Amino acid sequence: MSKRLIIPEKLTDEHFLARLGLISVQTRIDERSPLNHRWTSRFSINGHDYHVEGFAADFGRPRGVDTDVQIAIETLFERQGCPQDNTIVTTAYELLMLCLMTDKGDNYLRLRESLMRLWRVGFLVSRAYHHPSSPWAMYLNETLNLIQRVRFWSKGARRESPDLSTMDADGRLIIQLSDPVAQSIRAGFTQHLDTMLLSRIEQPVGRGVYRLLQAHRTSEQGGGLRVGLREWASACGIFSPDSDKIRRVLQPAHEELEANAYLEGIEFEGRGAKQVLHYHFRVEPSLDPHLVRDVRELGISEVRAQTLVKGHQQAPERVLASVEYVRAQKNVRSPGVLLADMLTHPQKYILPEGTTRGTLASAAPHPDPRVLEQQIEREQEVRQRQLLELPPVEQWRANQTTLRFMLKAYLSAPQLQHLEEACVSGRLSASQLAHDLSVATARAARADLVHTLMAELDG
Repeated sequence: MSKRLIIPEKLTDEHFLARLGLISVQTRIDERSPLNHRWTSRFSINGHDYHVEGFAADFGRPRGVDTDVQIAIETLFERQGCPQDNTIVTTAYELLMLCLMTDKGDNYLRLRESLMRLWRVGFLVSRAYHHPSSPWAMYLNETLNLIQRVRFWSKGARRESPDLSTMDADGRLIIQLSDPVAQSIRAGFTQHLDTMLLSRIEQPVGRGVYRLLQAHRTSEQGGGLRVGLREWASACGIFSPDSDKIRRVLQPAHEELEANAYLEGIEFEGRGAKQVLHYHFRVEPSLDPHLVRDVRELGISEVRAQTLVKGHQQAPERVLASVEYVRAQKNVRSPGVLLADMLTHPQKYILPEGTTRGTLASAAPHPDPRVLEQQIEREQEVRQRQLLELPPVEQWRANQTTLRFMLKAYLSAPQLQHLEEACVSGRLSASQLAHDLSVATARAARADLVHTLMAELDG
């Protein structure tokens, strides 16, 4: 494709809709089931009661990959400035990339089917109002739809039915959100989902459960969420009342969310219909934003700065003292390189006892910072030359984890495969590419390098 889309680090998701569980986490729903066309979800989470009726046309209830498509649409709406007419203009290719799906024919068919399901479904959302001492309640009922209009180009044989045509990847795709959804995003009632985490979760059921967990996760709960198994099944759009079946549907999601360090663990309490799920979130200590900013100001990327600060959470004064030391030096060509080495190899530098903001001391008299910087650069150059001298296969083995981590949010699975083939064959140097990506990231220029790499892989 000629047009490239840089995938953002965070994807936008309307918060209230995510809580309602409008899209089933299941990838397949029996077309003959009445629940594929009309269903009712009742559940209570965190003391909030939810009652949703769904009405789907011939395309059936939204499910599986529709979660990715809805999130991608909402992300584009926010990125395009929340247009007043509630309409985004994009292409099928761009939408597919934001869904973190690969650029292949089958996925364009899946995208078309997904858009039709999201367009044709409607909901009736009920809110209860009652006095604690009264057995009666008043209900406010409101209809809701997700997408008002879809317009796209497709191509196919002249004599075939339009239903058999394929979405044109580069043709203009126009999607108009419903007014309530657009107003809510415009007002900022959104949650932001981790793109990198979503890209590592392979199954739609895992991404759907992650979205739902994020929507119901609150800071007051600390690191956990307790919910009845059947209540959770209703929120997830799992039709079966059988507890074992519910657990089997959720198992792949649980495994992926634990493997990707989103969940610390899952506990099932009780038996049968009264089972309770207890999700334990993995909670990382929050970083001092001012300290991260100080590190970034010396020419270090945000991700790298967070990593360096995180590695010194038990001794933040060392980070601060190192930052102040580097700031005080003159004629340092690469202050970020010097600071990163100080924090990565703290054994080279010793803080005097009782020093928090004072001068950084070395075990020996202070070397000239320019000499120290040159020494660090020489060491890096030696390591880089050693890596470049390795055979292509060895270079790939040494750098593949770094390359996949830095590029997975940008490259599709086929492109990552092409990258591996190019590196193993020697057409590209894995060591040089990893080095160039690190430099580009530190200079906030990774996007330009990725564009060049994409063109080379497609060529």
